[in-house]
Amino acid sequence: MACQNEKIRWLHNQIQDWVRLGIIDTACGESIGKLYPPQKSSRSWALLIFSGLGAVIIGLGVILLFAYNWDKMDKFAKLATVFGSLILAYLAGVSLFTLTERFRGIGESLCLLGTMLFGAGIWLVAQIYHIEEHFPNAFLFWGLGAFLMAWAMPSVIQAALAAVLFGLFAIMEGSEFRTAVPYVFLFLLLLLPLAYKKQSWFLLSVILLSAACSILFMTITLQHSEMIVFHSLLSIFIFYTAVGLLHQKSDEFEKFSAVYCFIGIAGYLLMLFILSFDDISREILEHPLPLKIDAVFYWLTPFALSIVLWLGVIREIFKKTLVKYYSHDLLLMPVLLIFLCSYSFSITRCFDWPVIGVFNLLFLVHCLMMMAKGCIDVKLNQVIVGSLLLAALVVARFFDFFESLAVRGTVFVIVGVLIFSQGFFYIKSKKKKALRENKCESC
Repeated sequence: MACQNEKIRWLHNQIQDWVRLGIIDTACGESIGKLYPPQKSSRSWALLIFSGLGAVIIGLGVILLFAYNWDKMDKFAKLATVFGSLILAYLAGVSLFTLTERFRGIGESLCLLGTMLFGAGIWLVAQIYHIEEHFPNAFLFWGLGAFLMAWAMPSVIQAALAAVLFGLFAIMEGSEFRTAVPYVFLFLLLLLPLAYKKQSWFLLSVILLSAACSILFMTITLQHSEMIVFHSLLSIFIFYTAVGLLHQKSDEFEKFSAVYCFIGIAGYLLMLFILSFDDISREILEHPLPLKIDAVFYWLTPFALSIVLWLGVIREIFKKTLVKYYSHDLLLMPVLLIFLCSYSFSITRCFDWPVIGVFNLLFLVHCLMMMAKGCIDVKLNQVIVGSLLLAALVVARFFDFFESLAVRGTVFVIVGVLIFSQGFFYIKSKKKKALRENKCESC
């Protein structure tokens, strides 16, 4: 790609010379130049992935070598080794990163190695001076270092590392010390513009998953956390789905719509499937949502954001704007969220099959709609996923709902016939689509 751009630059220089010599006029030169615009350089993702993975492994190897010889080194040798390797990795990485487009990937990987050594240096310096510190803070400072490098370069892999480290910081605080650190969301939010700037679906996915994991481990620190955990995670996944649907309004951001929708819908279906189990659902719904300030922040904030955005989605549906990733059964997502919130605050609550049946019915509707939409739109992945989800639901209910072998056998026969029949509908829809395309080509 770099070679191709060099040829295009050469042509543009020649066009300027031809205009100056009067061989062609300015308008003609501009017309020729527009036919050969400079192409955006595309990175070799294979080189970036393997060099980045190699940098991480090298960093781990260097850390192990430090650990093996650590006791034999004096204090100044230890400090010189830590800071020397860190500075050398960053100098080499930044030099190659800024030198030419050809070596940017290698330079970025060396900078990633420097960030790995920076993280190792935090623990090694603490060990040298016997610093007794709250150990999750190391992940926070390490993440801040990666965060600054991500924006200074800018770099997708540095930003992804920062998002992972911020998530680990929240996980460590929640699991080991039962402490919530909500300011982590601010750091993750500040990484989002970089994902959009670099047009990176990978970085966006890491940020969204890190935010979900952070919410999970922050909410488990609260009293009666089961309902808060499920309500918060369900809200955030429904929020992701709404964001993804609204992204379809913009041509610039439409490519990110699939990322939001995939993570949002997958997380939502997982939560709904878990709620379909009698014992688990009973344990989750046993306690109402608490009204203490710290607990309200975690369940009310994502709930309010989800409802507001879904009102925007419904508005676009009436305007017939959303078409690509939208399915009518997705409207059940905010309905389920409102149902759970209302159920939590209701005076009389039951935990038997009338309520559990609602969750099973919703999951069944999503499965059938996914299968039907896959057949109509001729999308094999939707057909397969919908069939697998339906099979998972039937197998799960085999053990805790259908007691009679006759009923179990009947249900399995019905589901088998349904899945078998959809194969014929899919093939028929595929043939019709091929015929329409052939007619359009002939016209």
